[in-house]
Amino acid sequence: MTTKEKLLLAGILLVALGFRLWGIQFGLPSLYHPDEVNKVEIAQTMFKTGDLDPDYFLKPTLFIYLNAAAYIPYYIAGKLSGVFQVPADIPQPLVLGLSIGWTPMPTTFLLGRSLTVLFGTGAVFLLFLAGRQLTGSTAVGLLTALMMTVSSTNVTHSRYITENTYLVFFILLTFWASVLIYHKGKTYHYVLAGAAAGLTISSKYTGGLVLLLPVLAHFLRFGWPGFRQRNLYLALFFCPLAFLATTPFAVLNFQKFWSDMTYEAGHYSTGHAGMEGNVLRWYLVYLWYIEGPIILVALLELARGIYHRSKPTLLLAAFPAIYFVFINSFVVRNDRTILPMIPLVLLLAAIFIVRTGGWLQQLQPKRWAQSGIVLLAALTVGLLAWPAAHAVRSTRAMLMVDSRETARVWIEQNLPPGSKIAYEAYAPYMEPARFLLHYVNNVPDHPLAWYAAEDFDYLVFSKGAYARYYREPDRYPGQVAAYDYFFAQLTEVKIFTDGGTEVRIYRAPPAANGE
Repeated sequence: MTTKEKLLLAGILLVALGFRLWGIQFGLPSLYHPDEVNKVEIAQTMFKTGDLDPDYFLKPTLFIYLNAAAYIPYYIAGKLSGVFQVPADIPQPLVLGLSIGWTPMPTTFLLGRSLTVLFGTGAVFLLFLAGRQLTGSTAVGLLTALMMTVSSTNVTHSRYITENTYLVFFILLTFWASVLIYHKGKTYHYVLAGAAAGLTISSKYTGGLVLLLPVLAHFLRFGWPGFRQRNLYLALFFCPLAFLATTPFAVLNFQKFWSDMTYEAGHYSTGHAGMEGNVLRWYLVYLWYIEGPIILVALLELARGIYHRSKPTLLLAAFPAIYFVFINSFVVRNDRTILPMIPLVLLLAAIFIVRTGGWLQQLQPKRWAQSGIVLLAALTVGLLAWPAAHAVRSTRAMLMVDSRETARVWIEQNLPPGSKIAYEAYAPYMEPARFLLHYVNNVPDHPLAWYAAEDFDYLVFSKGAYARYYREPDRYPGQVAAYDYFFAQLTEVKIFTDGGTEVRIYRAPPAANGE
């Protein structure tokens, strides 16, 4: 690489890091993300007790081990500064229900989110390496790294204490190693590819499809005689070895592992309210509106590669194509599920743009070439601006003070101490020492008469719980009718609509107040 190219790469990585750090403090000290809290609790418990069995296998444990290890320097710094005396001084988050929590020490969440940011930025660098290695073009590597930098889906998930960005990182590490197998085929490339595939699976079970990459790269290089090459089996050996090294209690606590893993598989197969049905259409619409026309450019490169029977294109497109078919077999659909295939789709688009630029440079007369390059550059800027603009909008929305915070403050200041309150998922955090609190997934899970009999004073509803039903009333007519009935029968106290969310507070049925 030239000095200019190195500086460009450094600039892209700095932008990627900054983009992901921006907004990392969202919500704090309130805890709004439904999947962060239990991961932090497990990692903290592991660090404090030294017990490496998480007793949790809905997801594999590499991600949790890495977060637990992050508490080592965190604790040392706290101890040196006098904040901690013993590991037990690190406070656990306070949890009242799904997506309702509070952290007495926000730095414990900034720690985990920062680690995710680093893996998200590292994924940008790996995509650069893979793109350059696959095509021999530094321009392709730089462009695809820039695309990944502004990819709205990648930016968003690079801030959460969840396993999804780790999954992307290890998929790209596996892909890069597989490209090295295809081009060079050194023994250590197979070891790296196999181990990276195992770490991918140890990040999330659905990552198992990534093992296709080193196997495909091997046979694209050697053809059918590749069965006789021992390096192939070396990669296949290191895959389970890396998985078991980082999810060891899959064997040591097999019963719990099997129970959780099969439960999670069943969950994706049977449904999740608000995230189910119309899977293919949902993903296509999502890719278009969030990632933008880059997706169409990637399809053009895929078509070109198929037409020319390009082996590099086959290696590049195999995982996203098979993975897309795989996730469309689920009932549940969401952005984190489609996330793993997006980087390789971006690489397809980058290859097409760079190839097109090379072709335009050959046009005669020269003014046609110059005009074509200018037009292509303008289109590329537009392709990058689309997801970047969405990432900016979503980050700003994430940082806005919304109804959960304004409702929390209002409840603290206006509802009488000792009030008995029933509340549902995604409601604002309320102080347990001040109120008598009772959590339900959805308030209409109990009839109004039950709330009267139990002498509740207030019922708190949240858009995060009920909006999923109102978005698809034909799919959830019973739930919509139940909420409509409650809203019509109850006396409104206060409704908050700040920041695109909504919290509703109602008085409980009159009998509950002795009327």
